[in-house]
Amino acid sequence: MNTNAEIGMNLYTFREHCKTEADLANTLERLRKIGYVAIQVSGIGPIPPTRVKELLDGNGQVCCATHERLDAYEERFDEVIEKLAVLECDFTALGHPGKGFDTPEAVVDLCARLEKIGARFREKGITFGYHNHAMEFEKFSGKILLEEILTRTKPDHVHFELDLHWVARGGGSPAHWMKKIAGRAHAIHMKDFLILGGNPVFAEVGEGNLDWDEILPLCRKAGTRWYIVEQDQPFGDRDIFESAKITYDNMRKMGLK
Repeated sequence: MNTNAEIGMNLYTFREHCKTEADLANTLERLRKIGYVAIQVSGIGPIPPTRVKELLDGNGQVCCATHERLDAYEERFDEVIEKLAVLECDFTALGHPGKGFDTPEAVVDLCARLEKIGARFREKGITFGYHNHAMEFEKFSGKILLEEILTRTKPDHVHFELDLHWVARGGGSPAHWMKKIAGRAHAIHMKDFLILGGNPVFAEVGEGNLDWDEILPLCRKAGTRWYIVEQDQPFGDRDIFESAKITYDNMRKMGLK
């Protein structure tokens, strides 16, 4: 993957604009004009990976990550490997484990399954990660779920695509968790955390309450390669492309490239 870029964009942010091949082509072109070179392929319509790769190549963009479902990793592993090969991508993460992992026994089972999946990917030269939401800060056993995954899986097998907004929304400290996952932080998800009218909302990076001056140096120390933007919803009445530009400009000012 020949790029010096660090800033990425998760297409899940633009899921309403990536349902068809024509929509995806337009979205990728607009993101490239903003400055986004690295793209996480997630949340798009039923578009063949070969065509996605052609569109990325046409814009001088690269695939830095994908998300897949748990059943895809377990039941269609070879298909996932083939997709990653087509996209020339060496990192994939479980976006959400699904329901049913809310008992001590289920937590142990999930960790064992993640460990097995990660070991298979390592044999193929692929880094496997886990992407969190707020649920990982619930204590289904004696520890929060994220801590269980951290301690019950091997560093070489399971990395973390730590979502810093969701860490904060779950009551955790992004800085604390970046320290805890050092060496297992190949990619992170960037969005800000803001309280508006008493409610938590998604905000553009640099426009909320997260302390990026503290967080980003810790990301460097943790070995983060990709700083992937994922804004689940636009802020207020802003167009999501406008939000993407605000975030990109702010991240560049923070020293990311």
